[in-house]
Amino acid sequence: MQMDLFGNVPEVVIDVHETGGKRTNAVKQLMSMLDKEEISYTVEKIPIGDVLGPEGVAIERKTVSDLVNTLKGSAAGVPRFTKQMDALLQYEKPYLLIENILAIRRDPMKGCVYVPFKTKQTKGRPYVVTMERASYIHPSALDALIESVREKGIQVISGFNASHSAGLLFGLVTEQIERDKGKGKRLPVIRTRKGLGSVVDEQEFFIAGFPGINVVRARSLLEKFGSPFEIITRTDEWSQLPGIGAKTVESAKKLLYSDYIPKIDDDKVDDEEKD
Repeated sequence: MQMDLFGNVPEVVIDVHETGGKRTNAVKQLMSMLDKEEISYTVEKIPIGDVLGPEGVAIERKTVSDLVNTLKGSAAGVPRFTKQMDALLQYEKPYLLIENILAIRRDPMKGCVYVPFKTKQTKGRPYVVTMERASYIHPSALDALIESVREKGIQVISGFNASHSAGLLFGLVTEQIERDKGKGKRLPVIRTRKGLGSVVDEQEFFIAGFPGINVVRARSLLEKFGSPFEIITRTDEWSQLPGIGAKTVESAKKLLYSDYIPKIDDDKVDDEEKD
């Protein structure tokens, strides 16, 4: 990132893809808030995340419709979303902001969620009319997808609408800026999906592959136990570290001790039967 004409280095980086189109979203409103408070930011193409702040803050913004489309889209929908979340773990403070998740209605009986897309005041009457769109994804499936993000160690932020979500974004980035005033702070760094270079990188990558373990937790485990072998053989002691609970330990044990049962390739089976 480059300095501006006045020698200021941007304290916030915003993905260019979030600024297009006519529809107002949380990121566009965040930009207005930053302008008003004279907080410097830049708009660039970001490979990971939508908003980057100081000290390793990285925020991915999704709407409920984005998550619904992830679930009911192509077979690659969930794996693509999972890769997005895994990449976000390269940052020390990863967040997923879900815009308008607090405004939806859940209907488990019909197996759908109702997502509001327009609200208006009734002329001459004290009524507000909200128009909704039914998405036939079971609420429990949506909850499970969100919980899978939390299990990775990513903090989930729930927004009501674009304005409320923008306020949450503003609070996240400015809180870090205020906290770092007068200190030597690390400004936003744009990261890519890096390859593995050293043994240390490979060890961190290996341990971060466990459910609920991000890069930060992997480093904490390696610092405490010294090696991946010690970490694997002492899973019961993981809960001694902050942020690692019984559920994470149980998931790790399930991964380690479950028998490997390879998936059957249906196409291959059909070919063998023909032969």
